[in-house]
Amino acid sequence: MAEDHPGTAAVATGNKYEIIGSDVPEETLFNGDLLVASLSESPRRVNSVYYYDDTGSLLFERLCAEKTYYLFRTERDILAECAKTIAGITGSAFLVELGSGNAEKTTLLIEAYARSHGLTSYAAVDINRSILERAAENILSVSPDLNFLGVVGTYQTGLAEVKNLAGPKLLICLGSTIGNMHDDELDNLLLSARSSLTHGDYFLVGIDLDKETKMLEAAYNNQTAILANLCVLQHLNWRFGADFQIFQFRHVSIHNKQLCRMESYLESTIDQVINIKKLQFSFRLERGELILTEIMKKTEICEFSNMLSRYGFRRVQHWTDLQKGYALMLFRLVYS
Repeated sequence: MAEDHPGTAAVATGNKYEIIGSDVPEETLFNGDLLVASLSESPRRVNSVYYYDDTGSLLFERLCAEKTYYLFRTERDILAECAKTIAGITGSAFLVELGSGNAEKTTLLIEAYARSHGLTSYAAVDINRSILERAAENILSVSPDLNFLGVVGTYQTGLAEVKNLAGPKLLICLGSTIGNMHDDELDNLLLSARSSLTHGDYFLVGIDLDKETKMLEAAYNNQTAILANLCVLQHLNWRFGADFQIFQFRHVSIHNKQLCRMESYLESTIDQVINIKKLQFSFRLERGELILTEIMKKTEICEFSNMLSRYGFRRVQHWTDLQKGYALMLFRLVYS
């Protein structure tokens, strides 16, 4: 059921503003059975969704401002240069963003579409209603002639909601979010994306390109990255009644050259037994044992293009920074 929020600054502008969808059930996002299964694997693993409680979300915003964390500012700078060109290639389109967050970078794209095509419609998909309200305020503050639709949901449920939106669409996935997905997760996303679009629709994706180890490891080993990783354990403690002692772990983030990805781990500094009370689950960690918390894939332009072509997406154009370390890639669905 649609729900208006007249108390927000976005509504005060008088534009069409709507948020639909119910808050995603916590048991869907934070499934205890899946957590037990992943912590029973070898190596043990925790889904990266546990980064994003309130504390983790604030730390991510802080991470984007870190000098060594090049991804946010590099993608923003590329968008500033190519947004007008993208709007020219696609023509007028309904913009749909997956994992919008506060949509800070997306304002550059929205402004370009508004200047080129006038009234623009934008749908933001995110799991958090409050972050969608912040996105609306950011977007409407720079583009008063805009129809804003917030969709509370996962990528898959959000794409199902926007499937029936009228007119040509530009699907947007920024921030190298695709690089955080394991193969099965990426397959599910791309299949859902294909089914939600029609022939001729566009897909804009931000990807981080493989580069030297020194630069990659500096980006994921700064102080904020360390805190964000340790806060995963704090999240598990309050959500599931676990007894992780944060200071008995250390952050490790390494460049796995063979798999072309960064990997973040939490390493146990002692032999210890972990109890997760609400899940009635315990396990033993040996000193030096690692728990995988996140992957960050680094790819190449041709490799990524070939992969998306298997789902029916044909590369139209791409843009990189001067160092050719990050790319925005525009694809078009060539069959439905």
